[in-house]
Amino acid sequence: MPNLDELLSIKRRLKATEITTTLPSGEVKIEKRADDGTYKEVKDLESFESEPNVSNRRRKKVEYLQRRGFIVDLEPDLVVGVATEDVLFGSQDVAADILILRNQKITNIINVGTGIPNHFPENFQYLKIDILDLPETRIVDYFDEVFDYIKKVQEKRGKCFIHCNAGISRSASFAVGYLMKTQKMTYRQAFEKCRETRSIRPNSGFEKQLREYELELS
Repeated sequence: MPNLDELLSIKRRLKATEITTTLPSGEVKIEKRADDGTYKEVKDLESFESEPNVSNRRRKKVEYLQRRGFIVDLEPDLVVGVATEDVLFGSQDVAADILILRNQKITNIINVGTGIPNHFPENFQYLKIDILDLPETRIVDYFDEVFDYIKKVQEKRGKCFIHCNAGISRSASFAVGYLMKTQKMTYRQAFEKCRETRSIRPNSGFEKQLREYELELS
């Protein structure tokens, strides 16, 4: 049987133990073993202190990924894509930055992401449609509603900003589809026009629907 000195030596060689638990709400709870053998919840948000604009929801997701060894870019995506002079598009980061929205003279915001609140209802008019970024989602079924909304905004000399979460698939698909319908562009022409100002990549299902939309418009 080990004596006291041997037990202490073994204890010193033990590594700190952390337990990560994902709750049903999606929140990640991290507990660390204390010297007395009990487990206490720890807060490790140092990597976020320099990024005050990161949402709490995104913060928790990034924490979860970082704990599993992923490298996550927390730099806000503030690049604004331009479809036409009065129809812009981009990510949720721009939608949460009132200075950019004001500098761009935005009057109306079209929110087609999931889980993203309308941040400034007192400052802008909103159209909110929850759309999943999945190939099987029928994004073209929402085109008429969004394009009619844009037309009404233009009649009042307003300016629209379309956003989703990442700003590369859903909002870009609306921007591309809008150019196809109003500017008589092909899918490839509209895609390249939008890509001049912002990196875009509609998912495979959206691309297929946009190509079919081109045939429908021709």
